[in-house]
Amino acid sequence: MMSASRCAVFAAVPLLCLASSAQALNWQAAPLYETIELKSGFQPDPHQVSISAGGDTDASEAGPNCSGFVNGETPDLDINFEAGEYPLTIYVESASDTTLVVYDANGNWHCNDDYSTASGNNPALQWNSAPSGNYNVWVGTFNPGEMPEAVVKISERDPEWTDMSGGSASSTAQVNNSGDIEWGDNTSRWANDGECDDPRFVGEGAHSLNVDEDRYHDAVDCQSLYEQGRITLASSGDTVNSSSDIQWGDNTSQWSNDGECDDPRFAGPGVNSNNLAEDRYHDAADCQSLYGQGQIYLK
Repeated sequence: MMSASRCAVFAAVPLLCLASSAQALNWQAAPLYETIELKSGFQPDPHQVSISAGGDTDASEAGPNCSGFVNGETPDLDINFEAGEYPLTIYVESASDTTLVVYDANGNWHCNDDYSTASGNNPALQWNSAPSGNYNVWVGTFNPGEMPEAVVKISERDPEWTDMSGGSASSTAQVNNSGDIEWGDNTSRWANDGECDDPRFVGEGAHSLNVDEDRYHDAVDCQSLYEQGRITLASSGDTVNSSSDIQWGDNTSQWSNDGECDDPRFAGPGVNSNNLAEDRYHDAADCQSLYGQGQIYLK
């Protein structure tokens, strides 16, 4: 699959990528400017800090599609955040063209360049279901050694210059909660290549030629891209077998409603490993629910 066309698709992906395996930026170092303690509902909102952006380390050390130059020896800021019911937004305002790199509380790298037309040259990232914990923040510039003034803003609202809840640009910068999805492992030959090769997913971060053998086998890439909002679980209209096309049967199996799919027609992490032929078509509720969550698929 690693053909010239595949490389071309990868190169065309917007600069909003992460790579969980890359950790060349020293996220463990004390921040250059300050550590910020924030609890959901904080005031004033946005909380803002003035810094000098940039550095001499290529931001691509954090992921193949991260751009700009940052201070690789230490983050600019650390944010210790206690999450609540609101989204978390980190964005930058500067007269210069800046980029943003964040290592989040779940241990994932996120990058953004120009967020949208309304943002101009300002970057932003937003977590719809933000995890509590530490966020390391770097603000980059496009040329090494530049040190323009920039203001980092942390908010539980949309940035003041744009509505992150609408428009095509916003869908690529939002970070989704991935806790309910079974990711599987990284045994695909295409794992850790910056694209999602699991055919359960669709979107700009998913490769266009995914095959069924890679289902549940590209966990790092797919989880990272999902949390950026660059892929989603395929809806019924995107899949070969939509939920409405499948004959689910009834719930007469003795194992019905146990939270696992006991119908041997299916495979995946949500399927019991000892399914019997007699339970075919007889665990409808469990199997349909797990199918809708992307945890099983029709063989």
